[in-house]
Amino acid sequence: MPLKLSIIWLPVLLFSCHLMADIPQCFRFTWIGAYENHSNVQSETCETRVGDFNEIPCSMPLVVTPDDTVPDVKALWQNQTEDREKFLCQMSPGYSCVKFSYIFKGGIQNITYMAAKVNTTNGCYTQTKENGMQVEACVCTSRVGLQPCNGSANNKPTLVMGWALCLIGSYQLLNKYRIL
Repeated sequence: MPLKLSIIWLPVLLFSCHLMADIPQCFRFTWIGAYENHSNVQSETCETRVGDFNEIPCSMPLVVTPDDTVPDVKALWQNQTEDREKFLCQMSPGYSCVKFSYIFKGGIQNITYMAAKVNTTNGCYTQTKENGMQVEACVCTSRVGLQPCNGSANNKPTLVMGWALCLIGSYQLLNKYRIL
């Protein structure tokens, strides 16, 4: 009898671990790069920032960092006290997470994180403009319950770790009740 219970309960526990995770998400905001007067960013919008250059992606909210360095999205994701939901969006079916970086003379000028419908596979693509500006677009597919992929280089080890922890927890629970 204990063997039958473990065969029944193990898939239920694994499925419940899967349901506890959120819908896949993407980061969604624009880091505007080095910016002299940080207090002025509150009055700006993507329309005022980009103007007539419609091909430049921008996604609200606009973000500055105290020392003008690239945002630490890992810290943002892990910080449960921060209102991180305003920096996230759901990855809808048919969409991918994208990170657009504008790079000039080796320095990152700005970055836009967003969800978008793209005609390409996962990976990074770079285009160099006539003025030397490089535009890098990195496309990825986020996984349920994990940090959005458009904020990290590789989240596959985290996915494996998440499933391993779920399996270990399920095993311990089943063993505690002597179902195994």
